[in-house]
Amino acid sequence: MKGKAKAGYVLARIAEALMWLSAAVMALGFLAGLIDPEAISVMTGTGAADARIAVPMVPGGLGRMVITGPDGELVMGSYMLYIGAAVIELVLTALVFRRIWQIIKLSWASTPFQKPVVDKVKQIGWLFIAAPLVTLAVSLVNFVINWPELSVTVDMTSIITGVIVLALSQIFAYGVKLENDVEGLL
Repeated sequence: MKGKAKAGYVLARIAEALMWLSAAVMALGFLAGLIDPEAISVMTGTGAADARIAVPMVPGGLGRMVITGPDGELVMGSYMLYIGAAVIELVLTALVFRRIWQIIKLSWASTPFQKPVVDKVKQIGWLFIAAPLVTLAVSLVNFVINWPELSVTVDMTSIITGVIVLALSQIFAYGVKLENDVEGLL
């Protein structure tokens, strides 16, 4: 079991690092949009009336977000929203992976039924729920900036996963209570 746990630990650490790196690159894109909006228009190659950007994210997922107006030109506010939301979602994903490797590390030392593990499992559940809410908020703000194009994508899978993980945290909390009761008897 230790070998599989070690592999999970290493993979979670690598995934976390990649998410932080991706968030930094997207943040640079955000800064580039603030510094030179014209360069962004050229780099994105806008001009097609149906240009769309899609970013597959874990856990939430922005789906498709229209960043061009009816004339095919880049709507800078939509672009900035898209990049800002991508940074937030990448940070949330990095935090999920951080909690995962921390749980694995805590479980090496002793049983997984301990309060810090329960807290980290709860945090993962809330992070899964937060990501689609960011998506929803960004989509609604984009509607105001770039109406009549509304593209709202809310990943219900992340919300359901978050609720399941929160329920799982309650099972772990009960395990902590049972473990403490058994230790008190011995």
